[in-house]
Amino acid sequence: MILDADPDVVCAQELGPRTASVMADLLAHGHLDPRPDLFGLGIATRFPTTIDKLDLEERSGWIARLEPDRWPGLKEPLDIFNVHLVNPIDRPWGVSRQVRRRQVDEITAEVNAHDVAAVVIGDMNATPLWREYKRLAEIGTDAARASGSARKTWSPFVFGPRLLRIDHAFVKGVRPTATSVIRVRGTDHRALVVDIEL
Repeated sequence: MILDADPDVVCAQELGPRTASVMADLLAHGHLDPRPDLFGLGIATRFPTTIDKLDLEERSGWIARLEPDRWPGLKEPLDIFNVHLVNPIDRPWGVSRQVRRRQVDEITAEVNAHDVAAVVIGDMNATPLWREYKRLAEIGTDAARASGSARKTWSPFVFGPRLLRIDHAFVKGVRPTATSVIRVRGTDHRALVVDIEL
């Protein structure tokens, strides 16, 4: 899938050791933190990248800073935020909802503090009807909607059609030109591919 899509940056959620090994072989830079419990997270990049931890309540994320002196064709810095929000159906539901709202607050504060172009991407566990989606959409543009290419990304079943769009990319300071989804064997998610113009 990575060879076919030929991405410059791969952000993975629910990252396990086998997938991390493949990613590291194909993209030499970034930071991968695989775990066997579906909470692994990682960013793999084509060129050297500075990676910082994004401290979020319950599930931390990662921020990749792409710098012009290391990335051909890049004129200004670009931050890529890789996040995986708490699932709203985790019990107790009231606690999960509060944690999710605080996670979004923390992401928003960090994006605004950096004051550079940014992409916030990941498993948001939220359709466009959810409050968390709407608050994230205030950070930047929903790349799939802006490019007219929104597709469903998740189903509770590994096989069969995807039923909901819960994986998103919100962009600030860059223009999304297209998105697509790719089947990932053995998972309940589709990979979200985002093309941006700087």
